[in-house]
Amino acid sequence: MSREIIAEVYPWESRVAIVEEGRLVEVFWADLNENVGKIYKGKVKDIIPGLSCAFIDIGLAKNAFLYAGDIVAPGLKKSRNIFDLVKSGQDIMVQVKKEAFSEKGARVTGDLTIPGHFVVLLVYQNEVSISRKITGDNRREHLRSLVEANKPEGVGVILRTACLEAEDQEILGELQELLQVWEEIQHRFATSKAPSLLYEDIDVLERTLRDYLDSDIGRVVINNVKLKERINNFIREKKGGAHFRVQFEEGDLFEKYGLEKDIRRALRRKVWLKSGGYLIFDQTEAMTVIDVNSGKYTGKDDFEDTVHKLNMEAAVEIPRQLRLRSIGGIILIDFIDMKTKDHKEEVVEILRSELQKDKAHTRIIGMTGLGFLEMTRKKSRYGVSEFFTDECATCNGRGRTFNLFALACEVKRKLTNMSYTENPDLICEAHPELLQYIENDAKNIEYIKRRTGKGLKLVANPELAINDYRINAGETS
Repeated sequence: MSREIIAEVYPWESRVAIVEEGRLVEVFWADLNENVGKIYKGKVKDIIPGLSCAFIDIGLAKNAFLYAGDIVAPGLKKSRNIFDLVKSGQDIMVQVKKEAFSEKGARVTGDLTIPGHFVVLLVYQNEVSISRKITGDNRREHLRSLVEANKPEGVGVILRTACLEAEDQEILGELQELLQVWEEIQHRFATSKAPSLLYEDIDVLERTLRDYLDSDIGRVVINNVKLKERINNFIREKKGGAHFRVQFEEGDLFEKYGLEKDIRRALRRKVWLKSGGYLIFDQTEAMTVIDVNSGKYTGKDDFEDTVHKLNMEAAVEIPRQLRLRSIGGIILIDFIDMKTKDHKEEVVEILRSELQKDKAHTRIIGMTGLGFLEMTRKKSRYGVSEFFTDECATCNGRGRTFNLFALACEVKRKLTNMSYTENPDLICEAHPELLQYIENDAKNIEYIKRRTGKGLKLVANPELAINDYRINAGETS
């Protein structure tokens, strides 16, 4: 499998795309509001015994949600009564495991993890776990013995897939680095006042490199020349003699490589398959249901073979869509009914194989009584839909509308990459509501002017649709 990482870094946002076999499979965003992975010293505000949860003030706009089952601390015994676990006004160390979304605050946990490239430190556990992708018994046993002999008591470790080809000293060196990070976090907790930030993970670009830095990477492309050397240093430090190249390219890289189209397609309910069949994605608060339809595909063989081929194609595309859309929780897949047991098992095996490429934890439960395939996928970050759209105020959340903040970021990206035009000024015409998001960002407007060497005129046009804009001589998005 060949893999590329394509990254765009701007003052207001960073975007990193994972491309496998020439197709976009995942995209990560980061802005100043990103919180997943951060560790805070929080204060218990409200305890809700009926829901076995507590609300924690960690300094964000909304109090974070802490479930009783996620409360972990040294010497603390599990209890069904949340009042045995925390008290109102208590200081507590928590880590954000899921971003705030809609009316919900961020979800936090006391089960803290500190990730590295080779290992993940589990600060309140004691077990050593090894990636399922490391399959050799001798290698697994060697890694387990190595870490158990060098880790302190009361600390757990997950050995990641990158340990498969790593030297022992690389693994132990990173383990010691993470233990030092944990000591610093504990010191900050003891000396700071709640709420306060104790630890934040590396930025989205380095985090993606850390998670995807393996033999499958062919190249990394970035639009920021200053970051190129930083990435090279990161790779040399973590990988030694890396076999792939890091290259700088100017311009709108997501547009250049056709990724913008793939992102927009991921907002649609219907996904067409190459055969002419299609998938329907319906997301609810409780679960996501995926329906496989034959559509225009009739096949040339008998009905069973036609259905089998279509389901096989769907079993390859569904894991890609789950990663691209960042869908998590309970997932039900309604494959077209197959009569042959071997065909059913083959489709499930293909699905399982494709899910192995997913860094998020997935689990296939099996077939329900109604014939749905049931699975779960862990989700911690925003998906394409949450980032690009908002609930529709007109239909009370039954539909989605474009998110104006995300659209304003798009406009700024396009303006930033228009230094090639001969006109001394760039003219951006947009609906007043969209224009307000751009006008209020004075710092980055100045950045665009410096980057392009041009003046910038922002023109309000109430006749344009709220999600439409024009740049320069009537050029429309």
